[in-house]
Amino acid sequence: MNAFTSSRKSIASNWKSATIGTITVILIWELTVVWLDLPKYILPSPTDIVTEAQWRDVVSASASSLFSIIIGFIVGNVAGFLLAVFAASSIIASGVIQPLSVTLRSIPIIAIAPMLTLIFGRGLTITIVVGALVVFFPTLINMLIGLRSTERELLELMRVLDCSRVQTFWLVRLPASMPYLVSSLRIAAPAAVLGVMVAEWIVGGSGLGQLVLRSSIQIEYPTMWAALLASAALAGLMFVLVSVLERFLIPWQSRQR
Repeated sequence: MNAFTSSRKSIASNWKSATIGTITVILIWELTVVWLDLPKYILPSPTDIVTEAQWRDVVSASASSLFSIIIGFIVGNVAGFLLAVFAASSIIASGVIQPLSVTLRSIPIIAIAPMLTLIFGRGLTITIVVGALVVFFPTLINMLIGLRSTERELLELMRVLDCSRVQTFWLVRLPASMPYLVSSLRIAAPAAVLGVMVAEWIVGGSGLGQLVLRSSIQIEYPTMWAALLASAALAGLMFVLVSVLERFLIPWQSRQR
């Protein structure tokens, strides 16, 4: 079974489970709101959201956010991957980069967003930068661990075979680090959505974060909840894309399942 066929079956199975789970949650949600007679400002029912939300605004904001999410996801992961490869190739570089990355990772994005706004301005660029930063550090740290996790016996074998460092990297170190990369991508997928929405909420823009803020101020609660549900859907979409990518990055694990 090739990676494409395995991915298709896995997606179909996950889609079926997700559909059943979503329908169950919606039914429980609707019945709870009706039974408790909750006002819309506390929790609108799914029916209220479907019938009263400004869906044109939600779709437009979702498209804007999705673009920033995908670009930020790609830029952040590529940068984290390349820096991890560089750090793993030098003990000195690793000793500097790893503790510095852990320190910077502990600073909340919301705290440095104003400074980033001064550098990159308001608009699309800042949302992409924040999205990239959110996914950059998990990929950097996980890849560093993965590149160092190569079995010593394999490295010794490559030395006996007189393989170069480049050959050792491509044939041994990189394949050994792929499960760690996939793990970081799974973390980064929903984190990219959160990062972009936080950036939009703080610095403005035309995405879901700004729509949530604007609709809450204007007391348009069905639209606010529709935007929140759209962000959850985008997070789920990113997770599915990572699951598909996993089948190509580590196909040997797919065959073992």
